[in-house]
Amino acid sequence: MSTIQLSRRERITIERKKALKERNKKLTIATTIGALSALLLTNGNARACSAEYTVKKHDTLYSLAKKYDVTVDQLKEKNVLLSDKIYAGQTLLVPPIESHIENNYSVQQGDTLYSLAKRYGTTIAHLKQLNGMDSDQINIGKSILVPGEQTQLNVGELYTVVAGDTLWGVAHRFGIKQEVLAKSNDLKMNMLLIGQNLFIPGKAEVTEAEIIGVPDKFTVELKKNGKSFSLKIPYGTSSDYQKKSGQIVIVIHRNGAVISAT
Repeated sequence: MSTIQLSRRERITIERKKALKERNKKLTIATTIGALSALLLTNGNARACSAEYTVKKHDTLYSLAKKYDVTVDQLKEKNVLLSDKIYAGQTLLVPPIESHIENNYSVQQGDTLYSLAKRYGTTIAHLKQLNGMDSDQINIGKSILVPGEQTQLNVGELYTVVAGDTLWGVAHRFGIKQEVLAKSNDLKMNMLLIGQNLFIPGKAEVTEAEIIGVPDKFTVELKKNGKSFSLKIPYGTSSDYQKKSGQIVIVIHRNGAVISAT
């Protein structure tokens, strides 16, 4: 019985790979034709780029659909998915990130491609493509191209709900209206589930800093470039931050509160 089930799974996997390969061929042909046409119309100023996304822990098709402003069905169709299940480490095709305006940015101490990608609402792969980079290393003082404001529409971050969170509490902590938070996540009720991902709309700050400690149950203290600063954290998570004391993390924060720290 297990052999039959295994064979069936293998057949499904093979069929999915064949379908994805065939679809990618069609997309490549269509993209090439479209790019050539655009090139003729715009004297070579057209830019096309596609992106791959590596699924992280707690990601869902719903949260990714929100992030890329598409539907779950569109993501499933693009990736030939038979169900809504995705797993950490899985590579998904996501909508291309359009960039009609680029600005020059001078790299500062503490900057990384990851922090800059978060700040400008793009991906590491896209930043490397814009600048013709082969590695993730950037040097202080170097001028690099970053996406302009047109690519920062629908910007937001994902926050993972912890025990004790309420819709009002999360909205208040991040300085947004409760109804805006509910609408952004298509919530019909105010009830939240532990581990649920919430899309926090609006621009957030990205800071690479060292965790110093937790002065109280609602605050984490960090240090960057020799200067310390504090951010709000959810009640009950202070011990998690205390364990990371002395570690350098990338903190995504808004309204003086931590959205995530990795």
